[in-house]
Amino acid sequence: MKQILFFLSLVALNASAQKQTVDYVVKNVSVVPMNSNVVLKNQDVLIAEGKIIAINKTGKVKVQAKQTIEGKGKFILPTLADAHVHLPEKEEELDKFFALNLLNGVTKLRSMRGIWEHKNWKEKYNSKESLNPKLYLSAPPISRNYDLTEQQIIEYVKAAKENGFDIIKMMSIKNEVLFVKFDSVCKAYDIKIAGHFISNPKGVVIQDEIIFKSNFNSIEHLGGLIGEPEKREARIQAIKENDIYVCPTLLWYQIAYGLFDAETITKIPGMEFYDQKTKEEWLEKTKLYRDKTGSKAIEEELAFYGKEMEERLRVLKQLETEGIQLLLSPDSSSKYTIPGFSMLTEMQLYKKAGLSNFTILQAATVNFANYFKEITYGTIEKDKTADFILVNENPLENLETLGNIQGVFYNNQFLNQSDLEELAKKYIAN
Repeated sequence: MKQILFFLSLVALNASAQKQTVDYVVKNVSVVPMNSNVVLKNQDVLIAEGKIIAINKTGKVKVQAKQTIEGKGKFILPTLADAHVHLPEKEEELDKFFALNLLNGVTKLRSMRGIWEHKNWKEKYNSKESLNPKLYLSAPPISRNYDLTEQQIIEYVKAAKENGFDIIKMMSIKNEVLFVKFDSVCKAYDIKIAGHFISNPKGVVIQDEIIFKSNFNSIEHLGGLIGEPEKREARIQAIKENDIYVCPTLLWYQIAYGLFDAETITKIPGMEFYDQKTKEEWLEKTKLYRDKTGSKAIEEELAFYGKEMEERLRVLKQLETEGIQLLLSPDSSSKYTIPGFSMLTEMQLYKKAGLSNFTILQAATVNFANYFKEITYGTIEKDKTADFILVNENPLENLETLGNIQGVFYNNQFLNQSDLEELAKKYIAN
């Protein structure tokens, strides 16, 4: 009898040892890993201390979890990154700005119009426990208005590096000599340059080979590729050879060029978070401009800008074909662009250009991680940070599912659909 009891205790101990204890398990979910264009169906994703410790076929490993996230019929993919944001001017507006992004599964933000105060904001709002999207900062922008000495350049770049800024934002520069000096200092301090394609409207030309061999690693707004078809092919090849990223920001141009229906644009997703007065002011300014310009001139203007927008879409498709590493952002720095919500609208423009869903999602996930040379996020894999969104449909087949996010896992915390609804209620305008 003793031998039987001893044997049974060993069996029970062995079964207990085989049961894995974790903080979270996402059960029976379809995984969109984003390291390849596939879907892994019927998976259990095991999470401990904020890290994915295993992805197994459902039921293969017995799991004891503090919290179970039901994934049946759902898909998980990495959270999204907006690569070109302008942070609010006032600190008190940050809470809403962060919340609107989080509601849309956006947990990474690259600021592209920095001020020195942003260093303090990052320290304050990106704590270990916070659910605020992680900030990647650019230093106060450089433009052709600055005629800096070499010592001033050194002091500026040194201050940016020592204060934790991630990149130097360059909108333009006075001349080629100054650019070369600036680039040499950035290389010495190992900090990248990003921004507008470097040209000077006053006629000062910077040779392409100098730009493409510099520390410039991200071109915004398709700069240098629109309106100069004779240089486009060579520039695209140089972008490819030098591993430079491109962030097209198509929606900004769609809005700025007035290529929308003025009556329906105020009903776009996310507008419910703005009060009626703000929406009426936006619409009134649009109508005032169109009335002042006149219907014939507006027609001509829309035709002109419509052709340019078509060129932007063609160039974007060419970049995909050439394998250029794309980033994604609506550049929500003007009216009618909504933080977080306009990410899907930008994706729809990429789709209009003929890009695959996989390429579009890469631009907002793994490419962003690669841009910052960070390997802890951007894909759903073992040993990566648990940083994902939960949706109802396969986003590789239907991007629109991103407009109805069911859950966000970020910073070792999970917001389910009810949590997201409660968060939204806090900021919906009365």
